[in-house]
Amino acid sequence: MTAPGLPVAPAPWNLNGEGWMIPLYLPFSTTPIPLPPGAYAPLEAGTEADQSSRFHGGTGFVMLVRYRASDVGPYDELIYVPGLFKRPASDLPDGEYYPAITRIYVSTDASVYNGRRNWGIPKHRADFSFSHPQDQPHVTLVEVSLPVTDVEAPTRPIFRCALGDSSLMPFTMPISTSWLDIPFVNRILQGYQATLYQPPLPSHEDDPARTASSETFLVKPTANGRSRLAWLAPTSTQDDTDWTGYGNGVDFPRFEPYSLRLNFHLASFEMQFPIPHQV
Repeated sequence: MTAPGLPVAPAPWNLNGEGWMIPLYLPFSTTPIPLPPGAYAPLEAGTEADQSSRFHGGTGFVMLVRYRASDVGPYDELIYVPGLFKRPASDLPDGEYYPAITRIYVSTDASVYNGRRNWGIPKHRADFSFSHPQDQPHVTLVEVSLPVTDVEAPTRPIFRCALGDSSLMPFTMPISTSWLDIPFVNRILQGYQATLYQPPLPSHEDDPARTASSETFLVKPTANGRSRLAWLAPTSTQDDTDWTGYGNGVDFPRFEPYSLRLNFHLASFEMQFPIPHQV
């Protein structure tokens, strides 16, 4: 189905821009473990899109991305990939484990609509603010808020943080997802897949951008670019709201980063989101 006034941009997509990756880590568990509150939006929670009962920990990440160009134009993005989920009915003795995007916000309806229909990515729209403190051009303050329809209503932040380039690495280095295909790395990752597993999505009856996806998709994005180390810190607000968990715990999960100092600033990158494989 098409959404009135929104462009249809089928896969594959070519994108480029700037971003930050915040690694997460929970010890892998052979039995499922709970996800934090806010890991799924109310629209997806409790539906086929909800993989909470199959979460096993492992390595995940939070990403903030500023796409300068994409198949639907520039947009901003906040992504939560908590870790690894067991694929249902896997015929392997030990099962197959895939990462999945469970919570994601973008700044345009065109990205919401096409991300959901192309790859089953549960996108919702939000407003993004990126700013720099006076005399600190290498520090970025980020605030993500839910959209408001009343211009006099206050914004409702759901995520806040400060990011800065690390003095431990005053230069950028090349990076590439192709490194995940090196045989040595493949052996280390045996039993896991560097591919997103995205189940079907429901639609929102009052918002045509939040369309349904009836398929389960496997999608393996590829990217290359230049990156350097970055630090992460919570920020404060005038009402002293606690943002040490970065999310508000409802609209975006609170999380503990693997490290405050070992995060990554992707100064520039190019990415392709391919035509997905339908399961």
